Amino acid sequence: MIIVKKNLILPLIALAGIFASCDDTTDEVGSTLTSPTDRLTVDYGTFDISSETVKLDNVISRSSIGYLGKLKDSETGSYITGNFIGQLQSMEGYEFPSRNSLVLKNGEIIADSCRLYVYYSTYTGDSTVSMKCKLHEMAKPLSEAETYSVDFKPTYENGYLRKNGLTKSTTYSLIDYSISDSIRWAGAYRHFNISLDDEYTDVDGNKYANYGTYIMRKYYEPGGSEKFKNSYNFIHNICPGFYIEHTGGIGCMANIALTQLIIYFRDIKADTIHNNVSIFGGTEEVLQKTNFTQDNAVIENLKDEGDHTYLKTPAGLYTQVTLPVDKVFNGHENDTLNTARVTFTRENNSQETNSYTIPVPQQVMILPADSVESFFAEDKVTDNRSSYLTSYSSSTNGYTFNNISSMMRVMKDAKTKYLADHKEITEEQFEELFPRWNKAVIIPVKTSSIQIDNYGSTKITRVVHDMSITSTKLVGGKDNPNVIKMSCIYSKFQK
Repeated sequence: MIIVKKNLILPLIALAGIFASCDDTTDEVGSTLTSPTDRLTVDYGTFDISSETVKLDNVISRSSIGYLGKLKDSETGSYITGNFIGQLQSMEGYEFPSRNSLVLKNGEIIADSCRLYVYYSTYTGDSTVSMKCKLHEMAKPLSEAETYSVDFKPTYENGYLRKNGLTKSTTYSLIDYSISDSIRWAGAYRHFNISLDDEYTDVDGNKYANYGTYIMRKYYEPGGSEKFKNSYNFIHNICPGFYIEHTGGIGCMANIALTQLIIYFRDIKADTIHNNVSIFGGTEEVLQKTNFTQDNAVIENLKDEGDHTYLKTPAGLYTQVTLPVDKVFNGHENDTLNTARVTFTRENNSQETNSYTIPVPQQVMILPADSVESFFAEDKVTDNRSSYLTSYSSSTNGYTFNNISSMMRVMKDAKTKYLADHKEITEEQFEELFPRWNKAVIIPVKTSSIQIDNYGSTKITRVVHDMSITSTKLVGGKDNPNVIKMSCIYSKFQK
């Protein structure tokens, strides 16, 4: 359904908000901005947008936040499992104390203890549930040059896990009632730890009292300090990382903020024995990934539901819309499309009546459907021309894109140029050749930004897939083609 009104100058141009402060009336806005011979006229139109749920199979995992646990999706009844892959960083120029200052055992370097601490920021589900995980030693590190999807899993068969390498199972709960409240809630992150105090055998068959002893002896061997001088050397020569696999328990998913390998040892200072530690942390400077497993049959069924659409992560269910590009520009070839505004309204989820709520995606992006894969593979950022960001608004219960006119103009110009260059091709044939030419996809994302001036202005530096567990339904779907509306405002000068 299209509604077009001609030569309307009132609500219209929010086009600059500049009119509001100029005069109490708008009767002669056009004449106050132009000469008597150049009159600005404004039109507006409302257009329907159709939508459907699509599944993106290759969701690239670039988030620095990891996930560990198993949760029942209260909306679908299916299960989702998160397994964490983490590398550790060696600070530039890192040094252990002098060997002569160490407390030795039978003349040999020995670490008193070694633990991998797993810190989490938030969680979804029941924090008191007992969970179980198993740590696996990686055989080789993840590559910075490769992109990994959410379903990538390191295994012994693909060579990423070390055969006969270090493994350790542990049971944990996210709230440890064996410690005091003051300790439990101290700092920004809570944690559990995995003891690595058992005997360890390296790839060359050398045995060590524990994993910490292996790390320390590798440092003190001839030329060993070079392997610790930066993260690249450390990861490729000493510790490729760990894969922490969820193996038991249902009801909680932890958002892993970072990991730390802490080695406890003793050294002597001024004839006094001191307890000392060495820390290797997992940070954004090294790779942190999550492998998700989920019920693909359930996901496929959700995709086919026609009375709404989904935004569901990390399942890779997104909302694809067909933009009315031709209708918007037809009859306005000589006009300027000033704004194209659309709100995607959220349908309240049935799962909100359950014991816990899967969060709603907070930030989403819209971009042309045929550029989704390249956008994330090439690590691009939004440009407000062919891709746009917006955030969830509780006041509108939805996501509003205030102006996607530039993206629609790019789509229209691409079609016009192709038809001009291929005069033998009809519009019907063009639609068959490029069925996604006017389609865009809404995708939940996470962004990183930096401050660029003293006034608090920021610049987005990275846009990645939201890998957290989120879900919402949007009004629309294949069975409701006329419920999403786009409002457009045009302007032109008449001589």
